[in-house]
Amino acid sequence: MELKKQFTFSGIFKKFHEEDNQPIQINDANIYCHVNGNILFEMNSQVNQDISHKRFYESSPIYQLKDVTTEQLDILQFWELDGLEREMVQQPYEGDYEIEGKTVEGWKIKAIIADVNFQVTLGFDNSENIDQEGKSQVRLRDLYIDYNLDYLEDGGTQEIVYGLANIEVRHKFSAKIGNFEAEMCIESVSTRESTNKSGILSAEMTLINIRENEQNSYETYSAWLISLLSLASGNCVDKIYIIKAVRHEHFQIKSEYWSGRKLHSEARGITVIQSPHLYLFIQQCAQKLAWETFSDKGVGLALRWYIDTFVSPMAEVNFLLLCTVLESLNKKHSSNASKRLLPKNIYKKIREKFLKVVSDFREGIDNQYDLDKYNVFALKVEKSFASGSYNQIGDLRTSLKEMFKTYSVPYEDLFPELEFIKIRDKIVHEGFGGVDVALELRKLSNLVVRVFLAILGYQGNYMESIKIEIDDPLGRSKHGLICRSFPFISSEDNTDQTHHD
Repeated sequence: MELKKQFTFSGIFKKFHEEDNQPIQINDANIYCHVNGNILFEMNSQVNQDISHKRFYESSPIYQLKDVTTEQLDILQFWELDGLEREMVQQPYEGDYEIEGKTVEGWKIKAIIADVNFQVTLGFDNSENIDQEGKSQVRLRDLYIDYNLDYLEDGGTQEIVYGLANIEVRHKFSAKIGNFEAEMCIESVSTRESTNKSGILSAEMTLINIRENEQNSYETYSAWLISLLSLASGNCVDKIYIIKAVRHEHFQIKSEYWSGRKLHSEARGITVIQSPHLYLFIQQCAQKLAWETFSDKGVGLALRWYIDTFVSPMAEVNFLLLCTVLESLNKKHSSNASKRLLPKNIYKKIREKFLKVVSDFREGIDNQYDLDKYNVFALKVEKSFASGSYNQIGDLRTSLKEMFKTYSVPYEDLFPELEFIKIRDKIVHEGFGGVDVALELRKLSNLVVRVFLAILGYQGNYMESIKIEIDDPLGRSKHGLICRSFPFISSEDNTDQTHHD
């Protein structure tokens, strides 16, 4: 696998979760950072042997005889030792181990050993680049590189670069974020080896001028933008590394972080926005990046549920996930306007009288069976009043239709009466939807995408799934993708733009 970065390291190997009085010295080891996110730590055989002995010794409890002196121990026979009381002098260590030190350039390094069992790999991933004789390798995670620029002045404008996998970027472009001076820029860093491959570094996204506070931060905006890129591409776009910099006359690298975790390598989602239109999508949607829209109870949460459908292989599970997307968006939409039938003070008085009637009725029930059923009934009534469901306008179907109307989302061509709600209920309560869930899943995915695009205010081309009407001798369904323009009229004829799977 292609290398992105490599350097020589010297330092110590020690416990991460507690004080370590016996660290192991390491000299002239190598660290390799690959474009697929893997981080390998290469050491000589002696260091590997020392590490193995240290871990073995520290992983077991150690006992000693209680109240027995060395002189007494010398004269005792071995069969007499079994009856003596013992006390533990060393608890087994169950935490992580880390390496800490510096590179030959003077960079400060900290990382955690990812392989908890220290299973050594030989000649792994980079056998063409180095001589493996007498070398051993283990995986690392949470690698921090501090470039130790002590002379940089405080208060400089921060810039953060994110190395991304699973996103195709054809041309470099930038976009303004929200109503601030903040800006994002994204460009391709694909190589010949990584082209058209998933789970490999393919682009770098740069964020600048973000004014951080309790709600907004570089981490927050990067998560939102990565969710938008995932929605557009149909892939689980993920971060491989993060490079923080400070602007001081010109940009200088200050620190770097590699997670070292395994990336999602398979995509199951629809490429909603094709690469030529990605810049337009991001430029428009980045203007909507604000806490009011993307908070944990807004579009940001719904996008996480949607992206989860890319990795789940079960149609029924994905169907429920998409229903959760719509319900979470509807909950956020409904919270912005009052849906009460009655004022709160009137509703409270009615609730008190109603619950009193239910409570008083208990005195007239003598049969234990009926009393048990009554207790269940009384609890359900109390919970319903407490949730306020009796004082809400309409049911879920009515509420969703109101949301679709507010955002001008066409749905009648997919589910005229929102039939997916009934399918959802049957899956939850019976484990079976009673229909071809795979077909209904494609339609529901189309609806969810339309809601996202409407809320984000996107205007441009996008892709939807479509069933192709053919006579198949085996009765199989065939599906493809159709290009539409959003906002659109659901009855428009775009069959000439259909792409077959």
